[in-house]
Amino acid sequence: MERDYRQRLFVTSYLLVIIWAGVIFTLSSEGHGASTSRSDLIVNYLQSAGALLPTDLLTFLTRKAAHIIAYFIFGVLAYNVVRHYTLRARRTILISSAIVLGYAISDEVHQLFVPGRSGEVRDVLIDTVAGTVAVVLTYLIHRRIVKRRAARRASNPQQVQA
Repeated sequence: MERDYRQRLFVTSYLLVIIWAGVIFTLSSEGHGASTSRSDLIVNYLQSAGALLPTDLLTFLTRKAAHIIAYFIFGVLAYNVVRHYTLRARRTILISSAIVLGYAISDEVHQLFVPGRSGEVRDVLIDTVAGTVAVVLTYLIHRRIVKRRAARRASNPQQVQA
């Protein structure tokens, strides 16, 4: 029963990272007009809420925040796939970060073929840093949870482990 649960968790982890990669791909496939109208909508909202930054700077920050959020989520999901392979912590972090880097590069190359879009090395760096921060934070949270569970089991030896 425990094995079935772990298998479902493993498959679900893979599906989530694939779905999220599809979301990123879909957003990157939008032409310049659709991308601009979405960021303009957010910028207009922020300005109406009292943001005092110039429109160009606010647009730039909004677009980069979208990269950070998208790849932070991707980093969490990538880590959750790789951790199922029970590798050493450093290797899990490196492989997860490499997956983020590889997808960030492929995403920017993909954008070279989308009308009105461009591939930017700066975006690869932003995406990779955001994803790697997510990988490390997820690792630290996961390690803390595992240690707490182990401490609970040690303090309650009567508890039967499935």
